[in-house]
Amino acid sequence: MSVDLRLMRYVIAVADAGGFEGAAEMLHMTQPPLSRQIAALERELGVPLFHRRPTRPTEAGLVFIESARRILEDTDRAVRQVRLVGGAGTGTLRIGYTVTTAFDEMPKLFSAMREEHPGIRIDAREAWDVELSAALRDREIDVLLGRLVRIPSGHRTATLRRDPLTAVLDTGHPLAGRDALALRELRGHTLRFFPRAVAPRYHDGVLAALRVSGETFDVWENRLPGLRNLGSALSGGDFMILPASLRPHLPPTMVGVALLDELPTIDLQLAWARDAPPTVAALVRTARRLARTEGWLPARTKALRSARTYKTGQDPAP
Repeated sequence: MSVDLRLMRYVIAVADAGGFEGAAEMLHMTQPPLSRQIAALERELGVPLFHRRPTRPTEAGLVFIESARRILEDTDRAVRQVRLVGGAGTGTLRIGYTVTTAFDEMPKLFSAMREEHPGIRIDAREAWDVELSAALRDREIDVLLGRLVRIPSGHRTATLRRDPLTAVLDTGHPLAGRDALALRELRGHTLRFFPRAVAPRYHDGVLAALRVSGETFDVWENRLPGLRNLGSALSGGDFMILPASLRPHLPPTMVGVALLDELPTIDLQLAWARDAPPTVAALVRTARRLARTEGWLPARTKALRSARTYKTGQDPAP
């Protein structure tokens, strides 16, 4: 008998997620068809692959999963080699990325591309949103990676991450030792932000998200823009608001504190031209695979559904 590679991926997903519901979310499908297909596979094999309630692999399931991982790795390696020989995996790819992606997502994407497509040379460029939007429009870059960046018409987009917002405080702040706080506890304090001119959609999107809580804040715009400079002198109760994925990358003088308010998330997206070369298609596939393995796209909750207002927008067609 032969087993579809797709079913192997399904079984591995259930094992990695620790259950059928989590696996369905990872695979972007509903649970019933996933359960039915794995049950059909078990009937065809003549052995159960999982114990139910709680879900865990059987001894036979462990053997199947180990073998399936090797087969899928060999298959992916073969595909990469064929693309490399055929020319689809060679060339230069120009990618522009925004400041908020420079610490976590872009380094991981660069590493994944180097491993999966060693024949593609990445020409990376970090810049502010307005500059990158113009560069994508003028074909100075092939791909844009960013949050709430204006995307010119005629481009495709893919959502890679939905990031909650977090408060960033100086370690000496009275609330710095908390696991979480409500925005109302920062009432009367100043929000430090980079100038709206360099990233207007992101700037407006974050402030709009905060207003969902009913709170508004005075905003101090740093004339020396950049996350590396923005919080260099947090004082007097000033605070920043950043995507939660940046918390592990904060300097030792600052700490990220989760927000108790139910706020919209901020989407991270890729954007590329509809007539982009094969190197771009390779990067999009790698980025989507990375988003799945890193768990960047959680289940859709009420907060996530409300986040649609703050997705990357596109210019209207002329």
